[in-house]
Amino acid sequence: MIYEEVFLIARIVLFFIATPFIYKALQAVDLSKSFKVNSSDQIRFIFMVISIILGYLFVDALVSLFENMNGLL
Repeated sequence: MIYEEVFLIARIVLFFIATPFIYKALQAVDLSKSFKVNSSDQIRFIFMVISIILGYLFVDALVSLFENMNGLL
């Protein structure tokens, strides 16, 4: 049985690892056609917000899976 603090630390560490990778992956999407000219700051801000949300959801799903597996032991 693994303590719950380990899962909390894993959530935090994995969040800060996964979020930059998701941000880099989102940069492959071309949103410049949807925005006005010279609005790169707004596009970057949207990418940051989306990458934080997706990073949290990805890490939460992954760590929840391990927590459930730990509960079966």
